[in-house]
Amino acid sequence: MLNTIHQFFTACHPFGYPLLACSVILVTAILYRWYIRMRNIGSKGTKSIITILTTGNVTQKLQQLEWLNKVQHTQMLPGIIHYIVSHKHDADLPAVIESKLRCYIEKSRIGMSTISIITNIAPMLGILGTAWGLVDIFGVFGTPGAQEGIAMGISKALYTTIFGLAIAVPGIMAQTCFERATEREAAELNEQFTCLLSHRNEL
Repeated sequence: MLNTIHQFFTACHPFGYPLLACSVILVTAILYRWYIRMRNIGSKGTKSIITILTTGNVTQKLQQLEWLNKVQHTQMLPGIIHYIVSHKHDADLPAVIESKLRCYIEKSRIGMSTISIITNIAPMLGILGTAWGLVDIFGVFGTPGAQEGIAMGISKALYTTIFGLAIAVPGIMAQTCFERATEREAAELNEQFTCLLSHRNEL
């Protein structure tokens, strides 16, 4: 197994290790992005909070407000809800909340730029490896041991292309899934906070 891996990276030289670094960075970015998403209160958690504040009884509202007061500095969405409750009579409240929600959505995209960069770089490195392999092939024509040199050039051309695409494809899939989830969450949060703002005088 180790010998096969060594042969693979030897065939990909000098692009094998940069591509390996790309794959490690991509996996790290995807896992970190997933961790951040699971750690934060999303649109579903926000909806339950807003439902209690707008339709719950007095006891439920007081309990929810007490919890919001505790977590307002550590979690962004509860902090925004707490801000609405604390500044419900401000005339410019809708504009402020819109700005805060925009900041939340931008922060929720953390890791997306890294995934995008890697999915663009990896195929380019693969294509560069292909061109490098073709240069090796043409460089050994008419020389002793040409057959072995051509074989190595073809290996480099194919392996680097495969490696680059193998990194890019899951990266594009992850990026698409995260982008769709972020857009869906942004739409849901906009609807929920519009509802909360319309009931702010009842809080």
